[in-house]
Amino acid sequence: MTIKCLGPVDLGDKPLTQAQVEKFWITDRERLLTCIRRHLALRDFYADRDAALEGGK
Repeated sequence: MTIKCLGPVDLGDKPLTQAQVEKFWITDRERLLTCIRRHLALRDFYADRDAALEGGK
């Protein structure tokens, strides 16, 4: 969570080919999934820690 997630790909201001659109879309999805996984892992860490501190309630 201390590492900022990468933003979307800069598409520029020129028309894109189908191949470029697909490549940029894949890159955006990879960035989004990496960010989500990182945040979910941190959330799960705190949930597990808090449950252990509360005696597993």
